[in-house]
Amino acid sequence: MGGFRRWMLVLPAVVAMAGQVGANDQPPAPDPAASAVARAEAAVRQAGDERALWTSAEEALRKARRAQQEGNSAAAIEQAHIAQKHAELGMAQKSYPPFR
Repeated sequence: MGGFRRWMLVLPAVVAMAGQVGANDQPPAPDPAASAVARAEAAVRQAGDERALWTSAEEALRKARRAQQEGNSAAAIEQAHIAQKHAELGMAQKSYPPFR
């Protein structure tokens, strides 16, 4: 019986430690620059589909991609935000009344 009692005490501790080891093996956080560029690409694609794409959005997206390839995350994020904002503004502009 002594062996059984010992296992009853040790087994929960081993299982708990195994769970903690597995919890520490989290996948790496996604790259913020890649996420920002992906959101900008989606916004630019949508604006293009709606025929409301500004050339400044395209240019900012090109700069964001180039900065991401060069490893400059700060510039990639900044340019991606500009591209996304300009794409959104282009789509919003479609709801404005035409000039007279």
